[in-house]
Amino acid sequence: MDTLVFSLVLFAAFTHAFWNYFSKKVSGNFTIFWYGHLSTNLILFIYTIYLFMTKGIHFINWTPVIISVIAHSFYFISMLYVYSKEDISSAFPVTRGTGVIGTAVLSYFLLKEAISASAAFGILTVCIGILLISLGKLKNQDNNLKSYFIAILTGVFIFIYAIADKVGVQHMHPVAYLSIVNIMALAPLTLMANRNGFSESIKILKKHFKETLIIGFGSTGTYLIILFAMRFERASYIVPVREFSIVIASIMGFIFLKEKPTLFKIIGIVSITAGLVLIKMG
Repeated sequence: MDTLVFSLVLFAAFTHAFWNYFSKKVSGNFTIFWYGHLSTNLILFIYTIYLFMTKGIHFINWTPVIISVIAHSFYFISMLYVYSKEDISSAFPVTRGTGVIGTAVLSYFLLKEAISASAAFGILTVCIGILLISLGKLKNQDNNLKSYFIAILTGVFIFIYAIADKVGVQHMHPVAYLSIVNIMALAPLTLMANRNGFSESIKILKKHFKETLIIGFGSTGTYLIILFAMRFERASYIVPVREFSIVIASIMGFIFLKEKPTLFKIIGIVSITAGLVLIKMG
């Protein structure tokens, strides 16, 4: 894996962990996420118009855009549900593991991406590390079939939009592609984001203005980096490397939330890190 691309995706893992921390802090409030996400993508759309006017961008294949829009819409809903439910943290590794494995499989069969033996073992090692980090929570919580079902669906949405986006950014500038996909994905969710009325939404935004900005710019900026990386590297490699954000989030938990660094978490962190090294070598 190219060193520059690898470094970019690792940086995206840091920013991903950062904005996810604030999303969890507001219990996955959909109104905050929606307004923050929409605002930053409208800013990107202004640049998209500039690109169309100055460079005359032509995009003849809208199939990946439509697929990504649908997958992102459902992903936004399921992801925020994950953050709004404490008990679903036990199912979180299912979400990330499904996304990683699903992307690798579809990339191999649909995109004909070559995956070396080293990288394949690294991808598997990352998934094992994700599971180990969450084993403590898994033992301390009751099994919730609904949570696991939504976790699997969220993982499915992840690898569907990852494959679509890998194809899409080969034909359109990542900024233009991301702004169009996100605006189209967020538009049908307007009523859901303002289910208690616009006046109530404004109150929430005033109270959590900082979180809204961080979540909006953080989520959009993070995925923009990923899309630029996808122009040069295999999706099957990028998605598992991005999961280093789980390691970062765990370390943040140790430092800021005084969480206990259990044996499972330590082994999981080592496992994910080892997996990244193997992917980099691949």
